[in-house]
Amino acid sequence: MTKKGIASLELVAIINELQFLVKGRISQVYHQEKMELLFQLHAMGEGKKLLKIVPGKFLCLTSRKETPLKPSSFCMQLRKYLNNAFIKKIEQKGSERIIVFEIEKADKYYLIIELFSRGNLILTDSKDMIIAALEQKKWKDRNIRVKEKYTFPAPGIDWKKMNEKELSSVLKKSEKKNLATSMATEMGFGGLYAEEICTLAGVDKDKLQKDVTEKEVKSLVKGIKALLKLIEKPSGFIYEKEITPFELKNEAVVLDKKTKTYNEAIDTLNPFEIISPYEQKILSAKRIISGQTKSIKKQEVKIESNTKKGETIYDNYQPLQKIIDFVNSARKEGKDWKEIEKELKKVKKIKGIDLKSKKILLEF
Repeated sequence: MTKKGIASLELVAIINELQFLVKGRISQVYHQEKMELLFQLHAMGEGKKLLKIVPGKFLCLTSRKETPLKPSSFCMQLRKYLNNAFIKKIEQKGSERIIVFEIEKADKYYLIIELFSRGNLILTDSKDMIIAALEQKKWKDRNIRVKEKYTFPAPGIDWKKMNEKELSSVLKKSEKKNLATSMATEMGFGGLYAEEICTLAGVDKDKLQKDVTEKEVKSLVKGIKALLKLIEKPSGFIYEKEITPFELKNEAVVLDKKTKTYNEAIDTLNPFEIISPYEQKILSAKRIISGQTKSIKKQEVKIESNTKKGETIYDNYQPLQKIIDFVNSARKEGKDWKEIEKELKKVKKIKGIDLKSKKILLEF
């Protein structure tokens, strides 16, 4: 499995599954290898639970525990403030890949886990002043430094609250190559879920943004809401290259395994696994073949559909030509479309006339 991190939508699924930890207590903190931390918790009515946190990658419940012989200085700081503290809230920051634990002991604290880029884990007080940070960093617009105020990164588009007007505006302004790419990058869905939303909405993922109709925008928003509904109570679906919180509609690869919870599926990942250049080339080749196979199947469906349409037109060429000749002749005589519609309605094969789009619906 090559999956190394989680998308914004996947984080929503994980947080939904972690809500039972609210009102639970942190009993111990361990700093395991590299960037991995382990929180030992006591959940109300559930007993001991282990929460694995790998900043920049993911977080999930786990059953595996490896206790280092000597805790790091960062781990000791976390223990000082968080041991025997209670979890009051677990929330995502907008639709960013940031999760915030509100924690209460004698005072209130915030444990902030950044899952984007290299990632980080930051502990602040109730006034957002940084007490401890796994890594101290400096950027143009924000600093992660002890005794400085923590500032969240500039927010992107919150797809969880997106309505039709906002989606339409994003698509009109987008300069990406197509609809799926725009949704993947500018709305933060990632390629997999951008394509899944297009599939659910019945909209061509390769369509240009300017060509997306109001009706299709409405369908896309419904598709987003449908996914949010699906991940309220997620499960784990393990594919060759992906681990998702629901079963994919547009995935050609056969499902390898299903787990009861999404956390359980995420726990199968090894974030520090090193893949050789040769394996990467093989995986890349497999992805290309999979994509080409999908395209071939899609084209075969289109060919079959268009062949049937062509055969129907050929079989009914004479009556179709008569209708076309009548319309052309009537227009030359100066008749308006209302008059033409009145005459056409006398033809039994005609089931509908759309004057606005100048289309005639026939049944054979």
